[in-house]
Amino acid sequence: MGEREDFEAAERLVREAHARAEAAARAASAGVPTNGWASGASRTPDLNALFGLLETLKDTVPPELARQLADALRDLLLALRAILDYSIERLDASGPEEPAVEDIPIQ
Repeated sequence: MGEREDFEAAERLVREAHARAEAAARAASAGVPTNGWASGASRTPDLNALFGLLETLKDTVPPELARQLADALRDLLLALRAILDYSIERLDASGPEEPAVEDIPIQ
């Protein structure tokens, strides 16, 4: 198999996995009410679909593409970590500082 055929096979696998992930996301969101925020559901994204996609692709893609996917996942996790660190810092921060007040004598 030539390099072009390997690339086309990897591209086909990525398209198929993406289509399966989209179908799974649509199926999961089918039961969500129009005002999903009112249902009490969690606002955090479910990363299981992404991890399932990566697990499916792990053994079927060329090493260079696998390395690029691993780098992209690492960047995603670093961004998530930065968001969590920022949120924790905001939670730990004390309230607004008291404004400086100066007594002005009234005569």
